[in-house]
Amino acid sequence: MFAAEIIMNPSAGNARWKKELPALLALLKLHFARLRVNRTQQPGDAQIVTEKLLKAYHDHLDELQLIVIGGDGTLHDVVNGLQRRGHPEVAIGYVPTGTGDDFARAQQIPLDPKKAAAALVTAMPRPVRIGVANSAKYGTQYFINNFGIGMDAQIVYQTNHSLHKGTLNALKLGQFAYGASILKALRVQKGFPATWQVAGHPEEHANNAYLNVFTNHPFLGGGIRLFPDVMDQRERLSLVQVRREKLGTLLQVAVAILSGRSVHRAIHHLEADQFDFVTEATVPIQMDGEEYTTPITVTLRQTTQMFLLPMTN
Repeated sequence: MFAAEIIMNPSAGNARWKKELPALLALLKLHFARLRVNRTQQPGDAQIVTEKLLKAYHDHLDELQLIVIGGDGTLHDVVNGLQRRGHPEVAIGYVPTGTGDDFARAQQIPLDPKKAAAALVTAMPRPVRIGVANSAKYGTQYFINNFGIGMDAQIVYQTNHSLHKGTLNALKLGQFAYGASILKALRVQKGFPATWQVAGHPEEHANNAYLNVFTNHPFLGGGIRLFPDVMDQRERLSLVQVRREKLGTLLQVAVAILSGRSVHRAIHHLEADQFDFVTEATVPIQMDGEEYTTPITVTLRQTTQMFLLPMTN
């Protein structure tokens, strides 16, 4: 049996799994020779812990087994710690306890934490494509799910600042928190000017940019599907765009996405190795569910990170 370093966020998903964490750790102890639990208290802590562990294991990195217990935000921080220190080869095991858990959904990791922990016993290290966002404003950042500018970031903002998120998480219905914020975001988010370019192609511009999601997989906001399975490929970054239209059209788009079909004349899907995106407008940005703001000039592409994934994957 191997030893494991646990990076755990007890507050993930508004602490909806907090009471069950001792039982979850007891389950993991059955399968690992030694567990050391590193608890986080605030955003960014998981990245600091990861960087400290890299230093501690610097001369025997092959013995570093990371297991993250938390939400997509905690996993985002751990990935950024590994990538920024140049160690994408260190595989991450993941037990999801967050609100959206889109990374787990995309990688077929069980959404039930106990089942996810049990799946780690036979999980194998595999490379996963993740996103890279380079900007003068925020430097180089890595995202496991998506980088969004406009409507999806507005949904994230409304969800993070809503009263219903905590209630739904307490009922273990956190995946519905994002859907509950869509109608308010539809009223608030306006169209804005933006310019984007696919590497090797002419620049494009719109005065009514609205939804702009650069994503590694189809899922957003707790299982909302941005595009159907037939378009699901992971070797290039996807851009899903919707421009500001009449409210009736936007409601049709929302129904198409929420129903899982995600097919409508107003939904545009591009794939490329690299995108450049520029806007001087003031609109929200979300990266793996964390909030940022424009104006921004950003280049987006993909790189690879190792994860421990279930054998069924």
